[in-house]
Amino acid sequence: MTPNCAPAFNTPQDPRLRGDFVPEHYPRANGKDAPPLGAVEQNEVIILAFLAAYYELNRAYAHLLEARGRVPSPERTQAEREGLQAIERTLILRDELEDHYAPRGVIVEPIARNGFTVDLKVSFGNVDAVGRTRTDLYTITAYCPIPMPAGVKFQDVVTNIEGPGCNGEY
Repeated sequence: MTPNCAPAFNTPQDPRLRGDFVPEHYPRANGKDAPPLGAVEQNEVIILAFLAAYYELNRAYAHLLEARGRVPSPERTQAEREGLQAIERTLILRDELEDHYAPRGVIVEPIARNGFTVDLKVSFGNVDAVGRTRTDLYTITAYCPIPMPAGVKFQDVVTNIEGPGCNGEY
């Protein structure tokens, strides 16, 4: 079995469009149904990418359980190995998704039941706790002391520094 999910930044295929789609393996997102097919809003597209990855993990795990339920044999051992390898490949793709979106403040926490992911708790750095888009501009200030050469006074140095803290303001 080869996972059919790909990192979202490479336009994943929504598993709901496939003929072999198994609805019970498709997790929810934030306790709700998945965004609609063809969603274009950035956060919805990201959610769909993670849902596709976890769907593939669930399918791979189901195949592994199926293999482990067989009578011990060389075929069972081979099927179990293939199942574990499919899970590993899918975890690598999922990790690539996480690595791609982590700098943007995307955090995905899977909720599992009996080994299957049933829901994804997804939070975004570009929205607040109630889902409103953040529009505020943020100012970041750094304190960097620079020692003056011996005998030089700050007043004698030509500078053009602006902002709080430059003139003793806070």
